[in-house]
Amino acid sequence: MVMEKRGRYCFACVLIAIAFFAGTAQPAQKKPTTAAELAFYEGADRQQLLEEGARKEGKLTLYTTGILTQTVRPKVAAFQKKYPYIKVEIWRAGTAQLLPKVFEEYLAGQHVVDIIEISQGGELSLEERGLLQPFNSANLAFIEEGALRKAPRGVFAAGHYESGYGLGYNTKFITKAELPKTHKDLLDPKWQGKGKVAISGDTGANWLGTLLATYGEDFVRKMAKQDFAVQIVAPAALRDMLINGEYVLSPTIADSHVAESKKKGAPVEWLAMEPVYILLGQILLPKYPANPHAALLFIDFDLTKETGELYKATGYDSTRKDVSGEKAYKKYYGPFSTKQYSQWNELFKELFLKQ
Repeated sequence: MVMEKRGRYCFACVLIAIAFFAGTAQPAQKKPTTAAELAFYEGADRQQLLEEGARKEGKLTLYTTGILTQTVRPKVAAFQKKYPYIKVEIWRAGTAQLLPKVFEEYLAGQHVVDIIEISQGGELSLEERGLLQPFNSANLAFIEEGALRKAPRGVFAAGHYESGYGLGYNTKFITKAELPKTHKDLLDPKWQGKGKVAISGDTGANWLGTLLATYGEDFVRKMAKQDFAVQIVAPAALRDMLINGEYVLSPTIADSHVAESKKKGAPVEWLAMEPVYILLGQILLPKYPANPHAALLFIDFDLTKETGELYKATGYDSTRKDVSGEKAYKKYYGPFSTKQYSQWNELFKELFLKQ
């Protein structure tokens, strides 16, 4: 009788144990065998798996439009200090040169690039041609929502730093009290003509697009009648023209460029005109990275708070919500398609370049 009860008891224990472990055990995640699987792998051994794979790969090729001294080399140096067994090869060019290089390589079946860093317009061109591999990273939870280019699963791109484009002005020629405070203030007749205000031809379409999305086309056409000077130069070059006294102000100047010049004692300041157009530095994973383990390690590192602090130290804003000093102004992150960007460019040419 005692043995029968003991047997029943032991059998019950076994059933309880089976039920418990069946309810709590998680199925092991399948080991990734492709770059696409690796981009979404979330197993507990993810970091170990990436490091082991990267050791075998031994290198990483980065195509970037970032400024080498400000956004690229400091980060790459920190990455290689952490992962000394990964050699990072950098190819730097403007968007107009970088995009054709990627298109030509992929058309020829050459999968050279592992990581691409480019702003919104370039990302959209790559995304719409199906040349990007969406990815995930634990660090995405810390990135501003507007700085993420969402995919059906994961993201196509993650912003890692940003510049706000607003009003740059020469402090020798105008006081803060005299400044236009909003875009509407620029319609004041005192700013009319080519002598005081200039627009950068490089970022003028983005400025126009922000106005278009905020105020509508009638407002943009009124702004065009102010007959501002248009300089077909990069915003940094126009900033230098402000510093040299060629113009008093420009609403197409990057805060990061002004911060850089102020450190050198230049008489230039910056004011947010909301909404502020945001030029995003973004990190992208190409469709077929040659070294996917190293590439994903680089993405994870690039989106850390540590790297966010590096960007901040060089005058840019980090997109991470836990990096202090984030600008509080209202932001505009467009364009959201190549069609929209093309429309901005055409309208800019019509209204501001054909005067």
